[in-house]
Amino acid sequence: MRCEDIFRQAIRPLRAYRLRTALTLLAIAIAVSAVISLWTLMQSAAAAVTQQVEGLGSNLVVVSINPPVRGQGLQPNLSLAQAQQLVRVPGISLAAPVDFQTAIVSRGGRELGISLYGTAPSLIPILGYQLAYGRGLTPADLQAHLNTIVLGAAASRHLFGSADPVGQVIFLNGSPYVVVGVLAAKGAFLGLNQDTVAMVSITTYQDQNQFPWVNQVYLSVSSTASLPSAVEHLKGRLDGFFHDSNRYSILTQAEILTIAGRLTALMTRLLVGVAGISIVVGGIGMLNVLLISVNERVVEIGVRKSVGADRGAILVQFLTEAVLLTLAGGLVGVGIGLAASYALTRALGLVFTPAPALPAAALAGSVLLGVVFGLYPAWLASRWAPAEALRCD
Repeated sequence: MRCEDIFRQAIRPLRAYRLRTALTLLAIAIAVSAVISLWTLMQSAAAAVTQQVEGLGSNLVVVSINPPVRGQGLQPNLSLAQAQQLVRVPGISLAAPVDFQTAIVSRGGRELGISLYGTAPSLIPILGYQLAYGRGLTPADLQAHLNTIVLGAAASRHLFGSADPVGQVIFLNGSPYVVVGVLAAKGAFLGLNQDTVAMVSITTYQDQNQFPWVNQVYLSVSSTASLPSAVEHLKGRLDGFFHDSNRYSILTQAEILTIAGRLTALMTRLLVGVAGISIVVGGIGMLNVLLISVNERVVEIGVRKSVGADRGAILVQFLTEAVLLTLAGGLVGVGIGLAASYALTRALGLVFTPAPALPAAALAGSVLLGVVFGLYPAWLASRWAPAEALRCD
């Protein structure tokens, strides 16, 4: 039998039972579109996370100090003088001691919750911020313990609107501070707004909190090539301070990217796996429809066999019906999935990044679905003997 005849024989019953065909096709389409939209959405989210991590700063290294777990009289954290020494480690170009807390800034009846950094002037270039107005912190601010503050873009906008706030006085947790600068807008990082921030000198921060230690140090490596050796030198310097490698942890920008990549990959597998279950459910539904179709068309099978069709021809006909059904559902599902993922990524502010091979893979999977779930009904149809099939009329 020619391919054209096989196709015509397979398409005829699909047209005859249009409602049944449409419902089965819709189930397959929904399942395929769920896989495509979730996969594309997670790929777009992964690309956004990578871009945000890279936007943190060039060759970022974060040193975090862990509290002591044994003994008495151990140095609880890093001193400010020790943190400032880390900039002299070979391969390190910038270093900024950092302590962090949430705080309230207020002015004229307006107030806002912010993320407050007690830090040094070099934190702005380390994290890739730019100044929109005024200046950043200076060594003089640290040395004189001045109540000066640099506001993030959103914090400045909330307190001052579009006006230039440089030289104005605001209150930070009830204490007056002079605004010396405003950071340019930077957007969100992993859902955290990087514009609702403020920076004060680490010395003033320690005075206000009566805590003379540093919990973290943000550093910038002079070049990517020097990163491994810089980290080793950094470990040596920290071991000299604490004599215990468990007292600190070092996280590089590449490690942050790796962790973020693993998390997004895990979420992708979980979500696509859940969506994949719907494909199996759709396949089982199609199997049920095909079994019903075989039982309703026993006489047709008998007539075809009585005029010379063999078991192979019957099997190919019913298998072709199944593949055409799932392929059509796959085509519709690809279209719906791409449209849905485009709409979702735009709504979430992500860049639409579909995988080029995903539509082809979805269509190939649809064909495989038709073969797997259509083989058994096709095999049953091919086993009917002509005489027995005609007696069922």
